[in-house]
Amino acid sequence: MRKLRRAAVRAFGGGRFLTVWSIAASLPLSLTVMAPTGVGIDTLTALPAMVATWLCFAAALTGIAAWERRGRSRRERAAVVTAGIVVCAAMRPVTQDGWLHLAGLPAPPSGQLPYRIATNIVVWMIVLSIIAVLESSLRSLRRTNALLRSVAQELARAQDDAHALATDARNLLDRAQSTLDAAIIEMEPTPTGVRRLGHEWIREWSHRLAELAEKKEAGNPRRARDGFGDRADPRSSPSPRYVPFRLPPPGLVTLIYAVCLLPYATRTQTPLELLIGIAALAAGGALVDFLPRRRAIARVPYHASLLFMILSCVVGIALAALAAAQGVAPLLAAVSAIAYIGFAFAAGTCAGALHRLRSEQHRLSSAVADAQQLARAGTRPTRDGLRAAADLLHADAQGACILFALAHPTPDPDDIRRLRAELATVVSRLPEAFATADDPRAHTSLTALFETWAHVIELRVDVDDEARDVLSSIPWVVRDCYDIVAEGLLNAAKHASERRAEVSIRRVTTGAGPRLRVRVSSPGIAARGTRLRASSRMQELGAHLVRIPGGVALEAAFALPLRAAVVSTEHRDGEHPTPP
Repeated sequence: MRKLRRAAVRAFGGGRFLTVWSIAASLPLSLTVMAPTGVGIDTLTALPAMVATWLCFAAALTGIAAWERRGRSRRERAAVVTAGIVVCAAMRPVTQDGWLHLAGLPAPPSGQLPYRIATNIVVWMIVLSIIAVLESSLRSLRRTNALLRSVAQELARAQDDAHALATDARNLLDRAQSTLDAAIIEMEPTPTGVRRLGHEWIREWSHRLAELAEKKEAGNPRRARDGFGDRADPRSSPSPRYVPFRLPPPGLVTLIYAVCLLPYATRTQTPLELLIGIAALAAGGALVDFLPRRRAIARVPYHASLLFMILSCVVGIALAALAAAQGVAPLLAAVSAIAYIGFAFAAGTCAGALHRLRSEQHRLSSAVADAQQLARAGTRPTRDGLRAAADLLHADAQGACILFALAHPTPDPDDIRRLRAELATVVSRLPEAFATADDPRAHTSLTALFETWAHVIELRVDVDDEARDVLSSIPWVVRDCYDIVAEGLLNAAKHASERRAEVSIRRVTTGAGPRLRVRVSSPGIAARGTRLRASSRMQELGAHLVRIPGGVALEAAFALPLRAAVVSTEHRDGEHPTPP
């Protein structure tokens, strides 16, 4: 119920409570459940008046929707929607009676008008709210999934670029090693030949390795979003061509049916007939809700959905037959069957659409999480390896050639042999230098992560100088910090009310020693009691969700080696203490 309440609050103030779907759904409801009833009223004869009433009602809802779009705050939009629907629903039976009089047709007794107004307000407010909540949930899931697809494609592109660079680097390194080995063997045994080897061969290959390390990533950073459909995601599955259907929550169809039809039943039927109808509705609803969920039926694909619709048709026809047996006109009695079957189909279709979108979101979230782990280091290790190999050639090999030419104006064969052995040793160390290059500085892989996410959301990053020093010197802190930031940005993309987030990484001084505090903040509403899963990686790292003004944050603090005396504590309100 908490989720439903939050969804209703979000829909009322979201600026799109009334849409084309709301107006379209009001037509069948106006011509069936909300049709005029009473002695002497023929539904078919009154159809033109009912259509005219709906046109007026739809025009009024359109005006409210336009007014709602202009609202500047959630509270203003919610007030406009609530007041507008109440006024329109209250005026609807009055308008309907006016059209009936203009057509020369009998209208319901005037004494029933207050009751009809109250019924219209209740029914329309509930029905339009249900439609708005469903559409808001579908829209939110589609928007989130589109964002996650963009992020997943950006990360996949980053992985492809890193893999391509690593392949190019190893190929170039192999060519450098084989070429230089041959050049060393063929070197002219004179000071001029040694200088030529150092300048034309060793220096050239050192520059080529360094240039590949500095090579910019090719392509447009927005390619992932603009051309997502051009590349197949290995995790994606083809969209079904049929209308998704899933069993709706138990009791939902019965509740909607009761809200829409029972107000009229209480006015037109005796207490005994009303009790019989309620009992029949409850029994039929229980049959429809629980029989298809039996394990023996639910385990077979599509059997549960098929049985649900068959039972819904049976219950709808049974309710219509009961109404006819109680003296209701056949055409009006048929409304019971149409309404129950229609509500069941609509509820199952909406539940199927929501389930499919949530499943896609879970799949995309998993894909993004996996991709972030795979793209964690990015191209930095390869670039660092290339630079290390280039520096080795430049400092050791080329330097050895220059020193040899200066120290041996007339070298003998033994000197040349020793130089060749020394240069061959340096060249043989190229693969080792490439593979064992120093790990990237801690904040480098984080920078790559920030750049990836900045393509798809508005991202603000705040890393102070002390935090950069920590990230450059303590590798295990970097890994954990990366995990927190990656999870926080993923959560921001999934749950934030706007496409923006803020990352803050600071070194703070506490009474228990220095800490590196990582916080990923995003706008939105965190429900009271919301927390991380007990078995999640974030829980293992000591992270927790905190509510902040205007949003929510994922926060963690990592203990650091003690470097100096500590005299202050970390404040709970999120302010950073002033170091002594």
